[in-house]
Amino acid sequence: MSSHTPKPKFTWHYYMMGLGAFASLIAVSLLAWSALVSAVAFIIVAHPVLRLTGALRLVFLVVFAVMYVFSFPSIEVIQAQMMR
Repeated sequence: MSSHTPKPKFTWHYYMMGLGAFASLIAVSLLAWSALVSAVAFIIVAHPVLRLTGALRLVFLVVFAVMYVFSFPSIEVIQAQMMR
């Protein structure tokens, strides 16, 4: 029994999902849990199955990217963590 369903095209959504996965790995390595949540939300919103209009998806992606950048701890905390 084989189904002949058409494969979805490889679009920019998958690049954004890969960027979100990379961002989540960085967040986990620094134990920045709020950054991890923002990165996972970025991955979910970038998924092509989600039917969001172009502008709405872009707004959500920008919001989650900004939240990701500002959710990391200060540089002193990161340096102390790396010295352990």
